[in-house]
Amino acid sequence: MDKVIRRFDANGARTFDESPTDAESAVASTNGGFVWVDVSAPDAAGMVELGKELGLHPLAVEDATASRLQPKVQWFEQHLFVVMWEVGSASASDDPDITETFIFARTGLLVTVQRGSASQQVDLPSVLENAPTGLAGGVMSGVHAIVSSIIDGYIVAASINETELEQLEDQVFDETVRDDSKRIYRLRKRIGKVTRAVSTLAIAFANNKDRLDDLTAGDRDLKPFVQDLIDDLAGVSQLCADQESALDGVIATHENAIASAQSIDSRKISAIAAMLAIPAVISGLYGMNFKNLPGTNWEYGWVAIAVVIIAVEVWAYIRLKQRGWL
Repeated sequence: MDKVIRRFDANGARTFDESPTDAESAVASTNGGFVWVDVSAPDAAGMVELGKELGLHPLAVEDATASRLQPKVQWFEQHLFVVMWEVGSASASDDPDITETFIFARTGLLVTVQRGSASQQVDLPSVLENAPTGLAGGVMSGVHAIVSSIIDGYIVAASINETELEQLEDQVFDETVRDDSKRIYRLRKRIGKVTRAVSTLAIAFANNKDRLDDLTAGDRDLKPFVQDLIDDLAGVSQLCADQESALDGVIATHENAIASAQSIDSRKISAIAAMLAIPAVISGLYGMNFKNLPGTNWEYGWVAIAVVIIAVEVWAYIRLKQRGWL
C-alpha cells in the first residue's frame, strides 16, 4: 500500500511530513490547516491500520477496501465519507475505464484512497496544488478541489457522448450511411457508465447540503463553490438521463429502419422469384410431352410461346413496380 503525506497550513502552503498521527491533524486543525494522506493500491490490513491510526470509522475503512461500491455520501461520527467513480475522458471510439476514489474528511484531516488503473486516476497532488478556491479554507477546500476535478471528468465524458449522440441521430435517418450497430451500443455503454457514476451521487450531495454547509461554515467564500458542485452534478445527471432517453429513440428508429429494410428486401426477393416462376411454369407445362398443346405442331410455335412469356413478364413487372415491390 503506497502512501503520500502532506501538510497544508492555514494559508494553504504545503509542507511534507513523515508519518501523520491523529495528534498531528489536531495541531493542523488548531492552526487552521490540515494533513492530507493519499493512499493508492490499498490492502485490507494496511487500511485497517491506517484507520485506527487516524481515527477513521471502521465501516468507512471497510468500504474503502471493497470493489466497485455505488457512489455515495455518508457521515460517520465526526467525519465525512464520499465514494466517487472517476470516468476517464476517453474519445468517442474508446470505452472509458472506471476508477474509484474514497474521501475521508474532518476538521484538520483529509484522506483519499484510489483504486483502479493508475493511468486513469486523477492526479490528486496537482488537483490540490491548483485548487480553484485555494486551500486556505481548510479541509473542505481540499474536498471541493477533488470532487470538482472528478465532476469535470463527468462533464467532459457527457460532452463527448452528446456529440456522438448528435452524429448518430443524423446518421440513423441517412440512407447513404452504412449501418453500425456496434457504434450505437458502444455509446449506450458509455452513457450508462456516466449515469451510474453521477445519478446517486447527485442525489446524495443534494440531500446532504445542510451538513456540507456546516462544514464550510468557517469559510463563506467556499459555500457558493459547494452549491456549484451540487448544481453541476444535478445538471450532468439530467443530461445523462436525457441522453439515455434520446438514445432509446435512436435505437427504436434504428430497429424500425432495419425491419423496414428487411421487409423491402423480402418483397423484392418475392417479386423476383415470382417473375422467375412465370417462364419456369410455362416451360414446365410444355416439357410434360402432352399432345395437342397450343403451338406444338406449328413451325413458329416456340416464337409465339416466347412472346407470351415476355408479355406476361412485362405485365408482372409493371404490376409489381406499381405496388412498390420492385
